[in-house]
Amino acid sequence: MLHAKMPLYQLVTDYKLHAIVLASVFSIAGGFIINNFYDYEKDLINRPHLTIFTRIISKKTTLNLYILFNILTILVALSASLKIGLFFLIFISALWIYSHKLQKMPFIKEFAASVLSITSFFAIVLHYNRFYNFIFIYGVFFMSLVYSRELIKQFMNYNGDKAINISSIPVLLGIDKAIYFSNFIMVLSIFCGLSIVSIFGWSTGSYFLILALITIAINLVLLQKHQYKLINTLYKVLIVLGIANILLV
Repeated sequence: MLHAKMPLYQLVTDYKLHAIVLASVFSIAGGFIINNFYDYEKDLINRPHLTIFTRIISKKTTLNLYILFNILTILVALSASLKIGLFFLIFISALWIYSHKLQKMPFIKEFAASVLSITSFFAIVLHYNRFYNFIFIYGVFFMSLVYSRELIKQFMNYNGDKAINISSIPVLLGIDKAIYFSNFIMVLSIFCGLSIVSIFGWSTGSYFLILALITIAINLVLLQKHQYKLINTLYKVLIVLGIANILLV
């Protein structure tokens, strides 16, 4: 477990840790840009009001920003260490592969998105050269939350995906079967959360786990009512709180 915590002063003054956090921000920003670049056609249908800015910025400028963020990622990561620099080089490459290749592969793209969502945190594990069982189990739980949200986003994007022939899970299985599959993933999330409690007790991130389990249960009900936007918002909040909770445990 992570109860062998470092003194606050040591964490605050660890410039390598700050470099890892900053590299994570730059790499995720770059991933967001390239993901939107490849999703442009679909977003014109699903989220026309959110693509106004994208229409103003040229594709050349978008790609230049993507390259800039990636260069900043590598430079900042290398300031921490060579192995951290290599880690983030692999990470930004994986983000590009996800946006360019995996986005059209149902089931695989959701799993890839959930794995990538926690990958940057392992740079911290690599930095301190330590591994905790709790990180692995908590990571699986966090991945299940991201996976569930990715599924919900596909329900929201159903019309655009169908219009441009993207084989998302709702398009491939149909809405009803996709809902059953989403139910399964949400129930799996609940079991992952309960496993953390049974193994580590309520002392480790207990408040977040209680909130997460309640939220997932609510989302199971909302899913039957097709309240996709509300579910997506609740998952957004939950994921942000989950990231903050990692820092506390």
